[in-house]
Amino acid sequence: MRHTAATLPLALLSLAISGQLAAQANTTSGTRQLDAVSVTAVRGARSVAEIAGTVYAIEREQIAQQTAAGRSTADILGQLVPSLAPASGTTSNYGMTMRGRSVQVMIDGVPLTGARDGSRQLNSISPTMIERIEVISGATALYGAGASGGIINIITLQPGDAPVQLASQLGLRTPSDVSSDNLAWNAAQTMTVRGDSFSGAFGIAYGRQGASLDAHGRRIGPEIAQTDRQDTETKELNARLEWALAPAQQLSVGIRWYDDQQDSDYGPDYGPRLAVLFNPAYQPSHNAVDGLQLNAQPRTRHQGINTQYRNRDVFGGQELSVEAYYRNEQGRWFPSVSTLVHPALPGGYAYVAMQSNTDIDVWGLRSALHKGFDIGGRSLQLSYGVDHEREEDRQRGQMYDINRFIASNGLNYVPTAQYAMGPDVRVDTTGLFLQADHALSERFSVQAGVRHQILRNNVDDSLPYTEAITADAVAGYQPQLLADGRVRHSQTLFNAGVVYKFSDAQQLFANFSQGFSLPDTQRMLRDVPANFVIDSRNIGPIKVDNYELGWRLNNAQLQSAVTAFYNRSDKTVQFNRNYSVSVADTDERVYGVEANLRYTPTAQLELGASVASTRGQYRDAAGQWRELNAFRVSPLKAGVHGQWRFANDSLLRLQGQAVGGTDDAWRDAQVAAVSPTIRATPAAKIRGYAVFDLIGELPLAGGRFSVGVYNLADRDYKTVYGQQAEATYGKLSSVPAQGRTFGVGYRVEY
Repeated sequence: MRHTAATLPLALLSLAISGQLAAQANTTSGTRQLDAVSVTAVRGARSVAEIAGTVYAIEREQIAQQTAAGRSTADILGQLVPSLAPASGTTSNYGMTMRGRSVQVMIDGVPLTGARDGSRQLNSISPTMIERIEVISGATALYGAGASGGIINIITLQPGDAPVQLASQLGLRTPSDVSSDNLAWNAAQTMTVRGDSFSGAFGIAYGRQGASLDAHGRRIGPEIAQTDRQDTETKELNARLEWALAPAQQLSVGIRWYDDQQDSDYGPDYGPRLAVLFNPAYQPSHNAVDGLQLNAQPRTRHQGINTQYRNRDVFGGQELSVEAYYRNEQGRWFPSVSTLVHPALPGGYAYVAMQSNTDIDVWGLRSALHKGFDIGGRSLQLSYGVDHEREEDRQRGQMYDINRFIASNGLNYVPTAQYAMGPDVRVDTTGLFLQADHALSERFSVQAGVRHQILRNNVDDSLPYTEAITADAVAGYQPQLLADGRVRHSQTLFNAGVVYKFSDAQQLFANFSQGFSLPDTQRMLRDVPANFVIDSRNIGPIKVDNYELGWRLNNAQLQSAVTAFYNRSDKTVQFNRNYSVSVADTDERVYGVEANLRYTPTAQLELGASVASTRGQYRDAAGQWRELNAFRVSPLKAGVHGQWRFANDSLLRLQGQAVGGTDDAWRDAQVAAVSPTIRATPAAKIRGYAVFDLIGELPLAGGRFSVGVYNLADRDYKTVYGQQAEATYGKLSSVPAQGRTFGVGYRVEY
């Protein structure tokens, strides 16, 4: 890989002094590994010193420190988790892979990443509603599908120790050009109660996001592929209720509602006479243009409920955990203009303006039994159980009058007809698992498990939008239906790992684990012709084999570790140049290293660094390895921070993140584009960049006042997403990142 000169020294510095995060009992700043992991309520908790894998945590103090009005959960995770790709700066977390693979995002153990992936999982909860975040790097099937790269479990507010605890939080953020149109602000109120038989946590939040300005002080045009966060209004409600039914029994219920709605008067700059659509050489300004007329603007809405029951004494001393959940997700995107190709159309094609709307319902049940044994004075822990989930996916497209769009130069959207964008799909997954942890000696322990997964896809017959639009445009044309289909697959997946303890503070581990992900069936079938045949050959899970070797150290002043990893699969999902999605039957491999260091020589000073270097390749039809693009594999990413805590408990923190540049995938894409035997995958040249933030806190009036300067040097750059988006979605999506912004906030507990 090629890296820009500006970012390589920082990356080399991080690599030279870093290791991966180690388990630590008492820390309130900097990402750390957990002492006990409870990624879901039905899988139990284990000490990190016993885990053959890489586990991180971000506690509430770190989240509050990184939070400013307008900064999202994705921004915080992209900053603090080494193996996670940088945040996109949009509403979406599309392209935020971990170790080059997809990530399963959960909230309180409820999976948000399903068969239909709208990539807005991290835009479904605001940082003010988060208690902590647990992250597992690497493929795993223990929690079901979607975690071929790792797991992010977001834990919402939890009851504290006090009988009643309230907290109020206010935040304000602005670019250098201060005006009411550019401000972002948020307010949140939480309350926790703790009693003998009942406890609870409640939170409400409201926020508004204004314009985003680039480093030159110009309003950035809207990102029309995945949508951006400008001019949005966010409302949120979270509640967690817990009852102690008996000394050994607990019941809890969680309720969530999140609504993020855009209302903007600004559209993208298509150039004179829509030049960006018709002239390949035209370079758009990426400025926002006043005068947008669009009533139904981008929106994300999540709502759900989950119930957890735990009994620590059933069936002869076993612990039973059961969780039932439901969630609904609705998403709306910005309208896009594309060419509809059909032989019955005059000239063979037509231009259409279409807006995508998704509606997803998910029901699930997870159960597990845990039992501990004593074998020769050594502990053996067994966990086993069954999971079932049903997902129903629907997607509709709102058509807009193309003549009004052209006449207004891309600003006026007059709705006409609605069409199905792909068939309705139902996905049922059932899994049975067994997991064992055994201490062979005081220093040596092993873990092993197996999961058998059964997957059923039920696809309704449907009228492809290409057929429906053609029938409306061409008199006498008889549209053809896409026939329904039923697909069944089963997978048996294994994991095995060992941990060797040099001491309580230092461990070496090795691990093999398999994970899998489901192809987005509804999205894949959106653009297929009516004669497409749905069967198990073209719709099936992608299994990933993951290998890792790691070392970690934790003592009073130094926490350091490093992990090398390698994963592979024999299939890959490809996003093609015509915007279709396909599963290619080809080998794929990803390998690299992730590392982190945290050094606290005194109680006042903290220094840290991290690095993640990943390379991913797929095998083309000629047997040659070709580079995966930046939506799949993040370029080299490094971070550094230094923090000083003063005697009055105020602090000052300087943090930086660097991303390396590379053109390897772009070079392979140029070869693929002219070869009849190589499937062309869009790729862009990635130009490296480095961005620094300055954050301060001080105690004030019983609370904490915070101030932040983000993109401290006012760097003019594009995120990795912004650069890769040009190759995948077009030039209008390659928008610049925000310039320097300032944030202030105040939080008080009482």
